[in-house]
Amino acid sequence: MSLVTQGRQEGRSSGMPYGTSMRGGPETAARSDEISLSDLVRVLRRRTKTIITTVVIVFLLGASYCIVKTRRYEAMSDLAIYPEGSDALDMGDVTASIGGGGLDFDEKLETQVRILKSNSLAWSVISELRLDREPTFAGHRKFILFGPYVLPRVPEQIEKTDPERQNQLLTKFSKSLTVQSIARTQAVEITFRDANPALAREIVNHLSGAYAQRNFVTRFNNTMKASDWLSGQLDQLKSKVGDSQTRLAKFQKETGIFGTDENDNLVLSKLDDLSKELTDAEADRIVKEAKYRVAQSGSPELIGTIVPDSVLPVLRGQEADLKNQLAQANTEYGPHYPKVVQMQNQMAQLEKSLQKEVADIQERFHTDYEASAAAENQLRASFEQQKQKAYDMSEGLSQYGILKREVESGSDLYEDLLKKLKEAGVVASLKAATIDVIDPATLPTKPVEPNIPLALALSVFLGLGSGVGLAFISENLDNTIRSTEDIEFLTTIPLFGWVPHIKLNQDSRAKGVGSMGKATTAEASNSLPITVLRPNSQVSEAFRSLRTALLLTSARMPPKTILITSALPGDGKTTVTMNLATVLAQQGARVLLVDADLRRGLVAERLNIKPNFGLSGALAGAGIWRDAVETIPEAQNLFILQAGMRPPNSADLLGSSKMHELIEDWRAEFDHVIIDSSPCLAITDAVLVAQKTDTVLLVSRIAHTPRASLRRVADLLRSSNVHVAGIVINDVGVTDDYYGYAYSKYAAYYVDDGASRNNDIPG
Repeated sequence: MSLVTQGRQEGRSSGMPYGTSMRGGPETAARSDEISLSDLVRVLRRRTKTIITTVVIVFLLGASYCIVKTRRYEAMSDLAIYPEGSDALDMGDVTASIGGGGLDFDEKLETQVRILKSNSLAWSVISELRLDREPTFAGHRKFILFGPYVLPRVPEQIEKTDPERQNQLLTKFSKSLTVQSIARTQAVEITFRDANPALAREIVNHLSGAYAQRNFVTRFNNTMKASDWLSGQLDQLKSKVGDSQTRLAKFQKETGIFGTDENDNLVLSKLDDLSKELTDAEADRIVKEAKYRVAQSGSPELIGTIVPDSVLPVLRGQEADLKNQLAQANTEYGPHYPKVVQMQNQMAQLEKSLQKEVADIQERFHTDYEASAAAENQLRASFEQQKQKAYDMSEGLSQYGILKREVESGSDLYEDLLKKLKEAGVVASLKAATIDVIDPATLPTKPVEPNIPLALALSVFLGLGSGVGLAFISENLDNTIRSTEDIEFLTTIPLFGWVPHIKLNQDSRAKGVGSMGKATTAEASNSLPITVLRPNSQVSEAFRSLRTALLLTSARMPPKTILITSALPGDGKTTVTMNLATVLAQQGARVLLVDADLRRGLVAERLNIKPNFGLSGALAGAGIWRDAVETIPEAQNLFILQAGMRPPNSADLLGSSKMHELIEDWRAEFDHVIIDSSPCLAITDAVLVAQKTDTVLLVSRIAHTPRASLRRVADLLRSSNVHVAGIVINDVGVTDDYYGYAYSKYAAYYVDDGASRNNDIPG
């Protein structure tokens, strides 16, 4: 299968007859809106020159920047900072020169970074080193990026520097200085960049020294301020403590509160003791009252439980034995028997003893109960009296507590401040450094600006990104036809086939093919069609496939009269016409090639045919058309009727009945009549002739025919009731595989042309 028949195969595979619309369905519309990776790759391939040019330009700009950019050197020093410092006073943010109360370590370290970046510290370094006199720091290049350094007027004393110049120097210092904390350490890295490496080193080292000196001075001043403040506060505090103690003693004397504190005094102690004794007496009284109640019951059994050491159990045992004996004797001898009477007397005597013992126990428990109750009442009365005294004293206890706490807090604060004051003198004399220079700055030997590898790499990436972006922008702004999808989207006319790009080599030019190094299909050879010069080339194979598609457009018989036109000049319709006529003649058919472009016919010029009256003369009556027909030896069965002289009324001639008669004559004498007409959108000549022919082929050129022009010419032909067989895409790049058949990969496999393999058409 060849490229030019793909449109026909697509029409058959979709169930539509060839020559009908391949667009309009929802699936096709959806596909036209989709952008695949292959589409993006095709865009990049088409715009390769744009991308490469952009990359080269941006790379050269980056290289130029690296050449003219001033070389700057970077000096670096590491400092170890201990935010907790040496705070012997332990006064928080009163005496701490580093950090503040409530701040964590990171916040304290960031505070020191901020101090290192401060303008006051920077100005001290500028003043000490007189950086306003250093050309690399305070000056500027005479010619922007190159040339000698130029310094403005510098005052003798730096204190006389005007504010505007001072701000400029501070800004330059801040831009060149970088201070950053190192993660998970107490270290800070200081870097400074300058064109003078020795100056960069001096600035970093002086900045470290100035920062350490500032830290010490700040600490010393804060310590002395705290010491002076403490001295003044101690005198006032001492007087207040003395007054508080006097008021406390006077209050104790007035209220009678004696003890260690308001909760520990004689009244409360006595009240506490009485409370405990009353509780014990009440418990004793309850126990004795319970025993007294049990004794009052008169039950020997219950009384025996509370008085286990009494004789009641013995008497109860004797009573039980005597009752048993009396019962037996009374049964054997009767109640009047002397022994029975004796036993009855013993029983009476035993019961009296039991009653007397119970009465004694009841009296004893009653006496104990009465004594316990009396003791309880006496203690309760004493407790109530003491409690009343405590109530009377409670009104002064709160005031007593306030006075005592005031005395204690004043004494504690006085002692603490006195201790701090004694320590302040020692701390003020200490020069405990909280700054440790880990590595002082050394002389840098290699410049850090510009970073040539990075700059060049960024230039390449930036150029590549800009090139790709520019490629897509150019593609978006390009309104010409770029693919078959454009044709399917713009018009309902089916794709008929396409013709590859023609490239002529030195051998072809030597043979008189033309003087062009490269020629598109629209700019083909000036002597013979490519299908004659190279019949076995890929281009010739494409035209033969176009011939096959044309002959199969009709099931009954192939069309005889075929008009070939385009939307605008330069689409290559003349070259397509000549080569299509040639391949039809090579098949053995009699073919008439008619140049109907009466305004600008090029067939005679392309084929090097001598001018004659041609078609215009035949239509005007200047001669018979048969006399104007020419042939070329290289193409048998091919007859050529050139356009002739340019008439003033070409549209009238082509639309006349005479033209219709000529077409009928040609139809009778020739197998095929191929008519090359003028562009449709430029003039109406092609439409007038198209209405008299069997079918029309519309030629469009890749990257040349505008989309709007193709849409308009399709609407024009449709409204003119002209049968359009399809669209032929011209000037297709042979390396492009987005038309469904890659010439570069497959077409050369089917053709065998030594000349083609040697340079004719790139495969």
